[in-house]
Amino acid sequence: MKILLLCNAGMSTSLLVEKMKKEAKNLDIEAVIDALPIEDLDKVIDNYDVILLGPQVKFKERMVSELCTAHSKKYVFIPPQVYGMVDGKKALDLALEILKK
Repeated sequence: MKILLLCNAGMSTSLLVEKMKKEAKNLDIEAVIDALPIEDLDKVIDNYDVILLGPQVKFKERMVSELCTAHSKKYVFIPPQVYGMVDGKKALDLALEILKK
């Protein structure tokens, strides 16, 4: 499973990515989890199974929706509480849940 987290510059999600990786390892889930700036989505979208977006990029939802639809990719916004608490378990659960749909 390949998960991409997107934010404005790709930096603010790095701690969440590390916590998600740790949680995936604890659950024995093989996962590639990366963080990038939202502007890079069109270049890398085909390399990922699911896209998680930080709450700070909500204003880009239309662009993300159109791009994900065109590439048959699933996406979801990380709830502000999960993002703010840097909750790797809940963020990973969110990615797993959206992949099942």
